[in-house]
Parts: sequence; structure tokens; C-alpha cells
Amino acid sequence: MSATLTVTQVVLPTAPVGSSNPLPAIAAMPVAPYQATTEGLPAEMAANIRYGQVTSIHPYLLQDGYDRERTPAPMRVAVLENELLRAEFALDLGGRLVRLFDKTTGRDLVYRNAIQQPANLALRDAWFSGGAEWNIGMRGHWPLTCSPLYAAEITGADGEPILRMWEYERVRGLIVQLDATLDGAALHVRVRVRNPRERETGMYWWTNIAVAQSEGSRVFAPATHAYMTGYDGRLGRVDLTETDPRLPASAPAAADYFFDLAPGLAADAAGDDAAPSPRPWIAAVDADGSGLAHVSTARLLGRKLFVWGDTPGGRNWCDWLGGETGAYFEIQAGLATTQYEHLRMPGGATWEWTETFLPLQLVDPRLDGAWTEDVAAVGAQVLQTADAAGSAGIARLEAAADTAPDALLSAGSPWGALEQQLAARTGSAFEPLAGVRFVRDGEEGAYWAGLLDDALNAPAGTMEPDPSEAPASYVTGDEWDHLLAEAPATWLTHYHRAVSAHARGEHGTAISHYEASLRHRRNAWALRGLALALRESDGGGTAAQEQGVGRLAEARELAPDLVPLTLELAEALLADGRADEVRTLLGTLPAETRELGRFRVVEIRAALAAGDRETAGRILEGRFEVPNLREGELSMSALWHEAFPDRPVPAWYDFEMAPES
Repeated sequence: MSATLTVTQVVLPTAPVGSSNPLPAIAAMPVAPYQATTEGLPAEMAANIRYGQVTSIHPYLLQDGYDRERTPAPMRVAVLENELLRAEFALDLGGRLVRLFDKTTGRDLVYRNAIQQPANLALRDAWFSGGAEWNIGMRGHWPLTCSPLYAAEITGADGEPILRMWEYERVRGLIVQLDATLDGAALHVRVRVRNPRERETGMYWWTNIAVAQSEGSRVFAPATHAYMTGYDGRLGRVDLTETDPRLPASAPAAADYFFDLAPGLAADAAGDDAAPSPRPWIAAVDADGSGLAHVSTARLLGRKLFVWGDTPGGRNWCDWLGGETGAYFEIQAGLATTQYEHLRMPGGATWEWTETFLPLQLVDPRLDGAWTEDVAAVGAQVLQTADAAGSAGIARLEAAADTAPDALLSAGSPWGALEQQLAARTGSAFEPLAGVRFVRDGEEGAYWAGLLDDALNAPAGTMEPDPSEAPASYVTGDEWDHLLAEAPATWLTHYHRAVSAHARGEHGTAISHYEASLRHRRNAWALRGLALALRESDGGGTAAQEQGVGRLAEARELAPDLVPLTLELAEALLADGRADEVRTLLGTLPAETRELGRFRVVEIRAALAAGDRETAGRILEGRFEVPNLREGELSMSALWHEAFPDRPVPAWYDFEMAPES
């Protein structure tokens, strides 16, 4: 059955992600909203949870420039299509599978969001719901979930098209390659992850698949137990014969079920002379027995169910992300048992696996018996469906894995090319995958490309851009630090060395370089960095805090229209108990800035700190939105309680996902 690969556009009501925040994300990342203890967990799982924690998203910039005003706008998608399936991948949004349409039944197999609305759930802030998302590197929605990937068409040996997408992930230093192809009613995705350097790095992978939720939705996975968290700090092992998770619509509150897969339930039907080979799977079906099955090779051993639950906070988040599209839940697949874990990936290692997405139709859709009996029945049909799909598509992907791409359908970032060139310059190892090709074009990496192109010998000042313009990008790692140290000293080289040290928590070194940058040229970026470093440094007392606020104010004088910088100044003043100064600052802002959600929050906090509960209450009763409200952030509820101690929190301010105590 011949398939086609095309690139087209889908128009949706869209709130654009917008430009990146130009201020480097050198502060520690917000603590993940839902932590879990390791008490009582298996030793290996507990060790994986403790290993590889990431405290900063640097060198990525935050994506927090969106709002909640939506207008029709095109989404660029690569479309794999045959007589049975249509699969759409958003090339500019992390390569996400945003639609998988079953032509036989006229059903969307994954949740197809009717709007494009970012919200603050990802590591860089902006995230959107729907489809199947690929997450690599560290716990959370990965840094490129709202960024372009490289893409190219590869032709299999049998003439069938393969969509290849790839990128370089900068925090872990990993190369990811995703190859997708259709084979009848099956969508196969082969994932390859390469650690191109000789040093070990942390590894994390979860494929998050959103599925439209109905009253009859049911989920099954081959497990008798799961590690369950209800977003209350506990991660406990539950017996699924007693805690049955199969009905997402009946979940009382948001929850994760990390299934502890039983190999026997996830095995091939092997002959007497062969040991069974595990094929992990998970399935979501509606009341009529139709739905989606996800099957993988053995390396992708984790499976999870996520439900929003029936609390005001869970409903709010689901509506916040999808509007009238309706409710959804997620079935997920990962490299470890839980999403709290990171694995050790050796230097030079390549890990790969295949994931298959299949339409599923159960022979008997009732499935109202015991959990283990129904899991066995569903599992038998899932694996039979996978077997019926055949292996031609999987073989096609394996044979073409190293085929080099020719013309690009989409270009990603320059960082893979720049890191490879840097390694060659410093004599360090960097071995990419044979099937990917990076290019270093574009403004984002232009400064760093200049340093690498023997600009080290240029006269001082020739690589010194105008300090009124924000640096386009940042780097991390010893090799870049050495390159900057060898370059002619300018305000920018000292500034970048300061930012690198700051991100590592070396506040003294950072302060020295920020000050050196300012001696070369006075600039808002070094003033802002110096302010934060002073306020964060060990032993920084009241004088350091006040000096830091002063530097922030000076930075704002140089960049008065930079909204994130003004917000940082206001937050620092509030933290120091200077509410009256905050109110004065707010009075100087343009109306369009003061009306932004985050500034309304600042205004309420300042009013409450000054004892002006009337003003705080009036603003809250105006029912405003904070577009980048963080997942797990309960600031709106807290402010309401403070302003109105005797009144319940209105539903539109309630984003609490934990179950009621």
C-alpha cells in the first residue's frame, strides 16, 4: 500500500508562542510542581530518582511571550498518508504528532486539539496539549516542545516514504532522530538517541499520547501493580485489582499511574522452544471497543496513565489548554518505570527502539470483569493486531536508519553543527548519528560561529556588538568557556563568561565577569545578571540585596521597554518589603503593561502588603487571567484567600490539582 509524504498547513485559532524572553534563564528552575519521595521504593528506582537532577534550563531561553488572544493562523505539518491513516506532524512544534486519523472509522486516534494555546507547563514555559509529544533529556516537557525540528524525506528500499526529524538537545548534549512511516493501518516511529561525547550523561524519554476522553473511555496496560501519585508528594505502589484505574472519566482527582509491567503479560506468543520476548503495550478504548493501541520494543519498558480528575483545578487546566475541544487523558511510554527517574547513558552510546500506533477494535467491548482478566483479553488482541500489521514498516525504518538526508523539509537550530565544530577545534570527541545533518545558519548562532571561524585573532572590538541589543543566544560547557577566555576581551565575552559561571552557581566568578563587562561597556544585561548574582550569593546580606535592586533599576533604565526586566524589578522590591515603591513603579507603566496578568498579580500583592485589601479585592473581582500561570502554581487561590478570608475561591482562580484533604 503506497503512502505519500507532503508538507502543508492547518489553520487553527492560535495564540502564538511569541519571541523568546531575551533574559538568560540563569536562576534555578522552578521546583517541579509535583515531587515524590523515594521512601519505600525499590533501590534501583530510588537511585534513578536521585541521579541526574537538572536545576537550570540554561542555555535555553524561556518562551513566555504568549497571551490568550487567539486568531486564525497556520500550523505547518508534515503529512504521512495512505488509504487507511493520515498522520500529521507539527514541524515547528517539536515534531509533535498532532493528528492520527483512522480513515476506516472516521475517528481521530489521538486527541486533536481544535486550538493552539500555549500554557506554562514545559521546561521553557510554553506547552500545548494534544497529540503525541516526544520528551527527551530530563523530567518534564522537553525544551524543544515549541521549537522547530529538522525534517527530511527519506525513501525506503521499497520506495515508501519515511519522515525523518532530528535535533540536538543542549542540556544533556544528546542527538535525537525520529523516523516515521506508515504500513497499512500502523504508524511506526523508530527513535534513536545518541550521546556523541565520551562522557556519561543523564537520559530520559517519555512519549506522551493524549486521547479524547468520554464517559466510556478505558485504559489497560499489562500490569498487576502500579506506582501511583495523586500530586500530594507520595509515590506508592498500589494493587490494581484493588485500585482499578481503567476509567479516566471517573477519576476523582488528578493522578499518575506508572504501571509496573509484568513481562508475562507483555510477551509475544512464543513457541515452546523460544523464550517470550516482552513487547510493552498500553491501550485506550471507548465504550464500543474502538481506540488506540501503543506497542513498542522492549527498551521502552515504562507505561503510564495520566488523568486530570474531577476537581475544579483539573477541569480548569483541561479547559485552559483545549477550550471547547473537550476533555482528554494521556497514555504514555518511557525508558524507566516512572517519570521521576533519569538513566545513566554512557559516552558514545546509541539507544534505539520502535513505537507502533495502531487502531484497535476489541471483539468484546464490555470489559467489566476483573482487572487481570480484562488486561489479558485486551493484551491478546493488542498483540494480535500488531502481528497482523506485519513487520515491513519496521524493517524499512531499520534499513534506512543511517541513510543521510538530502534536501531539508524543515531546518532546526544551529547547535548540533556548532557543537561538532567546537569539538573538532578542541580535539574532543563528538560522533553524531550518520542519518542526520545539522546546519549552522541563522542569527541564533551567528556570534558563536564567528568565534569558531578563527575570529579569536581578530582585533579587540571587532566582535563586540552594540550592547543595546540583547545577545541572541547563550552557551554552556567547558569548551565554550575556554573559547571565550581565549577571545579578545569585550563587554560581551566577559558577559557570556559571567552567565556561564552564574548558571553553574559560581556567584563570585560571575560577579567578577559581570563587573568586567560593565567596565568595558555599560549594558543592561550585565547589570541584570550582577543584580541577581548579588542577591543569590552566599552570605549576601541586606546590603547585597539592596545593591542588587539598585542594579536592576539601573538595568531597567537602559532597557525600559523590556517587560520581563520590569517584572523582575517589581518582584525584587516586593521580596524586600518595599511595597510602596512597587506601587509607584506600577504607576509609571503604560496601561497595556500594567494590565498584563503578572503585573496585576504584583499590584495585588503590593496592595495587600500595604494593608490595602480593598484595592486587592477590587482587582481580583475583575476576573483577570495570568496567561503563563505555572502548573502547580496556586498564587491566585492564595491571593483570594488573603483578600477574602471568608469567601470560597471562585472556580476560575482554582488550579489546585491535589485531592481534597
